[in-house]
Amino acid sequence: MKFYLVKLLTNTQGQDATTIATFETLESAQVSYHNTLAAFHNASDVLYAVVEILDEYGRIVGGCSEIVDHRPEPEAD
Repeated sequence: MKFYLVKLLTNTQGQDATTIATFETLESAQVSYHNTLAAFHNASDVLYAVVEILDEYGRIVGGCSEIVDHRPEPEAD
């Protein structure tokens, strides 16, 4: 079975990027998933991102789906 690490990203300049990496084992996909999330949470140029591990049927594996949201809160009037 193959596993897919899906990364959807919008940076602070409004540019979008999508990448999909293929892994032979769930463990290797999980390592990359956690490393990616750590990097995105700490990056000053990441505005919004979705990171997921999917199986070959497109189902989220092991609850591995997280959103990184650095969008500013709307200002109160």
